[in-house]
Amino acid sequence: MRILVINPNTTVAVTDTIVAEARRSAPPQVEITGVTARFGSPFIQTPDESETARQAVLELVSRLASGFDAVVIAAFSDPGLAEAREMSPVPVVGIAESAILTAMMCGGRFAIVTLGPALRPLLEGAAVALGCAGRLDAIHILDTGPGGDAGSAGEAVVSVQQDRGEALAALCGRAAAAHGVRSIILGGGPLAGLARRIRVRVPVPLLDGTACAINHAATLARLGLRMPEKA
Repeated sequence: MRILVINPNTTVAVTDTIVAEARRSAPPQVEITGVTARFGSPFIQTPDESETARQAVLELVSRLASGFDAVVIAAFSDPGLAEAREMSPVPVVGIAESAILTAMMCGGRFAIVTLGPALRPLLEGAAVALGCAGRLDAIHILDTGPGGDAGSAGEAVVSVQQDRGEALAALCGRAAAAHGVRSIILGGGPLAGLARRIRVRVPVPLLDGTACAINHAATLARLGLRMPEKA
């Protein structure tokens, strides 16, 4: 089974991080191929940057999806997910949607911990679209995420786990302390793998979108799903 993992930002080092966690999390006999957006932002922080990422994702899906059994869009705003599903002959999943659906399976309420305050409306919209806005306790956003010009953003996002890991772990702990919260989503492609390392410090399930998405994609592929061609 072959799964294509698309990094919708332009930072190749982030692609490497995502692919490494995807391979650690994937079921046996799943081959992971990672690709990086050919244009856009080194770190998706705003709706405008997510819109450019959408275009980059669709370009890659149109060229590459037919050679794989499933596709994962590995940015937390799930750029281009709905349109990619319309054009792809194989299942397509996004890391935010997969993480939210997994949180729903954990029962109770869930919280999201992530970077990029400008993406809050997109995440709230995703919860509404999935019919689970009432189960979302809160979106906690680290207020010192990467920023600056394109060069500095690219450099910062590569080291975000090292630079912000402790602060993100503490934020996950605070989010988990809220009444009724049964799971936490640690969201963002550049954060792939961090949940696995800090999970012991959080008293509820800590979900990594990359891990959730790669397993959902593998399940859909194993079901033998092929998408109908558009008329």
